[in-house]
Amino acid sequence: MNFTEIKKILSNSDIAFFEVDKNNYIKWKNHSFIKLFNFIESKELNGHLTFQHKSQSNFLILKFIKKNISYKVDLLVKRKNNSIYKINDSQISKLKVLQDGMNCFKKGEIKFAIQKQYDLNKSKISGYEFLARMYLQNSTLISNEDFMPMIDSTYQLKILIPIALSKIANLKKHLENKIYWINVSAENLEQKSFYKIFFNLVKKNNLENKNIGIEITESNKIKSNKNILDTLLKLKANKFSIAMDDFGAGYANIKRLSIFPVDIVKLDKLFVSDIKNKKTQLLVKGIAEIGNKIGFSLLAEGIETNDDLMVIKRMGVKFGQGYFLGKPEIM
Repeated sequence: MNFTEIKKILSNSDIAFFEVDKNNYIKWKNHSFIKLFNFIESKELNGHLTFQHKSQSNFLILKFIKKNISYKVDLLVKRKNNSIYKINDSQISKLKVLQDGMNCFKKGEIKFAIQKQYDLNKSKISGYEFLARMYLQNSTLISNEDFMPMIDSTYQLKILIPIALSKIANLKKHLENKIYWINVSAENLEQKSFYKIFFNLVKKNNLENKNIGIEITESNKIKSNKNILDTLLKLKANKFSIAMDDFGAGYANIKRLSIFPVDIVKLDKLFVSDIKNKKTQLLVKGIAEIGNKIGFSLLAEGIETNDDLMVIKRMGVKFGQGYFLGKPEIM
């Protein structure tokens, strides 16, 4: 079913209902919202609209792809009946905001917040994480969770990473001589050309390899462990530091720890938020012990109280960051 056919069937209501039957065919119910089609046409996205069906979770995703920009938004939300879905105007408004955010991104209108990381045993700063912040023209902040999954790896490598390294170069004299961490998607690390481009960017900004750390973020499932491993081994051989971000959430898992040569494993903040749970404590302690044996240290994200800090330290976690230790600061 092409765009014209869909538009002909769906018209002039605020909410669209549809279901997927046992044979995975889409059955449309009622009519759809004219605003979505107006938006698609105004952004010249005709011909770039696809509906993707995930059979395992029985979930549909509306996806726009145009040029090198990927707009992927879960606009289709489950109702109580697992086979019924809806799209509403508020979700369309969110998509428009994200579109405005992408325009800001392409123009390079990005700021960075810096958050301190601490060696918990020595109570000293161990590094700084550079966190991208996107603001709209009306000063509205678009959260990383909303805009990072939308950014094509090409834009990340051509725009976001160069800006981050430039910021580090400009600010390093105001910061301690520590490791400066930036987020790099697994999709970028899979590219064979990544290492050479990244190495040259670091050199261009007169930065020392030993002061640069890469946090592997995984917004998409990794296609080739071999390609990423080859890139990581080159980075390690040239004294860059490697961290696995958001361990325990998404695709960051135990198996990867046996494959990738990481220095730091960053525990997802969900561990810290549940750290009073005895089972969670045992899990964290066990991961810390594994790290001691195979060569990585744990960093806990989301430390917000002194109690969190004390328990985390007792579990063998060596590094940490969070509001209790220091909030991100726009530089």
